Amino acid sequence: MEAKVSSLMRRGAITCAQDTSIQEVAQIMVVNRIRYCVVVDEKHEVKGIISNRSILKALGSDLEQTRAKDILLPYTITITPGTVLKDAADLMARKRIEHIIVVSDRPGSKAIMGLLHADDVIARMAGDNGE
Repeated sequence: MEAKVSSLMRRGAITCAQDTSIQEVAQIMVVNRIRYCVVVDEKHEVKGIISNRSILKALGSDLEQTRAKDILLPYTITITPGTVLKDAADLMARKRIEHIIVVSDRPGSKAIMGLLHADDVIARMAGDNGE
C-alpha cells in the first residue's frame, strides 16, 4: 500500500488574515521561526503565502499600512491528505517547491489542514531502504 500525505504532513500551519499588516506578519514569522506565512480568508481557505523574500521586497513601503493581501504570492498548488506521497514528491520536484499546502478533501471545503515539507519527504525516503 502506498504511503499517503496524511502520514507525513505537519498538521496545522502558521497563518495570517489578508488584512494583517506586513509588520505583524514579519513578527509572526520571527516568533515562529518560519520562512513563510500562509494567508487565509475568513473561511480559513488559502489565498496565498508570504515568504521571507516577500517581506524583504516590502522594505521601503509603509510596513504598518501595507497588508498581507498586497504582497502575497498567489498559491494555487495544494494537495489533500489522501494524495499518494510519491505523487506529492513528484509535484514538488516538477514545480520546484519545498512545501505544499494540504487542504481538506471534504466537498465544498478547502480549509488548510497542514503542510508537507520536502525535508520530511527526503527523511522518509532515507529511512525506507528502497521499499
